[in-house]
Amino acid sequence: MIIICTIFLLAIGGMVIAYLTSEKYITSDEAKAIAMEDVSNKDGEYSFNSVEFAETNDTYIYTLVFTDKINNYTYKINAETKKIISSKKESLTNNKTYMKEEDILAIVFKHSRLNRNDCTLLSNLVILEDGIPIYNTTFYHDNIRYDYKTNAFTGAIISVIKLNENAI
Repeated sequence: MIIICTIFLLAIGGMVIAYLTSEKYITSDEAKAIAMEDVSNKDGEYSFNSVEFAETNDTYIYTLVFTDKINNYTYKINAETKKIISSKKESLTNNKTYMKEEDILAIVFKHSRLNRNDCTLLSNLVILEDGIPIYNTTFYHDNIRYDYKTNAFTGAIISVIKLNENAI
């Protein structure tokens, strides 16, 4: 009977602690919203690379790392007070280290699900669109022309156009 009472009290105590901590700290989605409001990105054109929740010196902190089309951001937000502890913004366009051409081609052909050796590569050039460096990759496979636009920094596919040459 004592064991059952002890287990019951521990279970109730655990639920109370879980309830109190769930009310005490913001969620990761709330931390993201705070960061997005600070960078004035209401359009949602960003991607989160990581969101971490950790204790540092008895303070629970969210560390968020995310990018938009031209910047990389790192935010630290106090999970209890909702205050921004620190923020860092780095321009991707100032960083002249584009992904290697071979890495971009590997991404493009993986995305297309085509074997590179079965295709005729016409071009794979870096161009600027709205100040953002983009790999413009064009190739043919079985009378179909593929035009890929890929972010030169991240390798993210921006657009794909497939044109059947017989229809032109």
